[in-house]
Amino acid sequence: MPKYIRPTGCMSAISLETGKRRWLSPVDIITLLFCGWILIYILIGNARVLDFGLHFASYLSIFTGVLLSAVLERWWEGREGWFYTVFRLLRALYPVLLFGYFYSSNYAFNRVLIPQWQDPFFMKIDQAIFGYLPSMEWGVRHSHWAISELFHGAYFCYYPMIAGLPLYLYLKDRKAFMELIFVLTFSFYIFYLMYSILPTIGGRYIPEAHELTKVYRAGPFTHIMALIYNQSQHWGGAFPSSHVGITIVLTIAGLRFTRRMGYVFVVISFFLSLSIAYCHYHWFIDAVGGIIVGIAAYYLGLWVYQKMLPVEAHQQ
Repeated sequence: MPKYIRPTGCMSAISLETGKRRWLSPVDIITLLFCGWILIYILIGNARVLDFGLHFASYLSIFTGVLLSAVLERWWEGREGWFYTVFRLLRALYPVLLFGYFYSSNYAFNRVLIPQWQDPFFMKIDQAIFGYLPSMEWGVRHSHWAISELFHGAYFCYYPMIAGLPLYLYLKDRKAFMELIFVLTFSFYIFYLMYSILPTIGGRYIPEAHELTKVYRAGPFTHIMALIYNQSQHWGGAFPSSHVGITIVLTIAGLRFTRRMGYVFVVISFFLSLSIAYCHYHWFIDAVGGIIVGIAAYYLGLWVYQKMLPVEAHQQ
């Protein structure tokens, strides 16, 4: 029976006295696969890719950087000091630092396969369900500043949740952290892959709704979101809603690992799922799709993670 040695770096592959040791973590592997696929995809469809050179170089640099950082982690294993501590922290959290670029870059190649925006199809679904478009009506009918703050605040909570729960588990429970960061990364990549082949804008497809997302009104959360959307040049990535889906992923993880935080996430998830239409960002059906894909991605990611762990790790 090989002896288990506690890894010094929290995102390292499990260390075992077996003569062989993985130098790529499960997160490294899926990140390399994701970047590799995007590189091939945009290379094949380069005629329809915006700023092809920039994004090809960026994804290639990330691919190379993941490999290099894995090699350095192997070389520097066991070394102490602030520099190595920071390096191992960055190795642990690097996917979180990349999610923003992966999402925003999607606009450049999300119409390689399907050149036209597919929003009219999703608009018809909302119209069939409600008899109107929630993304055009809810925020206008119920525009009181307190209601606006409630929903824009719920939508904003998505951002600190992405970093907050992983950082909390990093400090409290490294095993839970390693599992969460893999499942979170896996789930994000599922959404990004879907966005790359299904071009949808969401509520902002309608010019009037687009303008409403940029109006400074109500309180601080509404102002912050208006600021973000005034600065954002991103188009696409609407169905299914990753805002909703990733919040569901974090909520399930929160309920498993830190129950009190999980209960708070349940409340946020409810209001956030409604907020994406209220704030004019998405079609309502995007939320439904986000819930379904989020739940599926969490449990599929968990299954994949368990399969990727060394056999010995399951025996600890």
